[in-house]
Amino acid sequence: MWLVYALSAAVLWGVSYAACGKVIERGMAPLSFFFLYALCGAIAGGCALAATGKLAGLGTEIRSIGDSNIWLIVALISSAAGTLLIYMAIGEKNATLASLIEISYPIFVAFFTWLFFREMQLSLSTFAGGALILSGVAVVYLGNSK
Repeated sequence: MWLVYALSAAVLWGVSYAACGKVIERGMAPLSFFFLYALCGAIAGGCALAATGKLAGLGTEIRSIGDSNIWLIVALISSAAGTLLIYMAIGEKNATLASLIEISYPIFVAFFTWLFFREMQLSLSTFAGGALILSGVAVVYLGNSK
């Protein structure tokens, strides 16, 4: 199911970026869009937690991760900042080009997983894929650096 979830997320991100690109292009500030996105996420997440009966256990769940609370904070802050920055990039250029550069994030996932946790998840095929991603980023950037 992980592949279905990942591909579904990619499709939904494609819809999201195309739509937010149009909204930002028409005059909404990236920060305003980010606020509405976060508000929508909080409402939807709260409703989903309540509907599944998991809202009452949220505090227990947070406490259960123990000393990993710092990683929860890092994840939340970096996710929020990354989301805001991609909206800003879309506002400065466009959704297509911003997303084609952002797609380099798996390289940084591998790097930070190694740096923070000393986990090496690279194989020859994932290394080759990363090299292709970086090559693609370079082609997109150089072709649009006007």
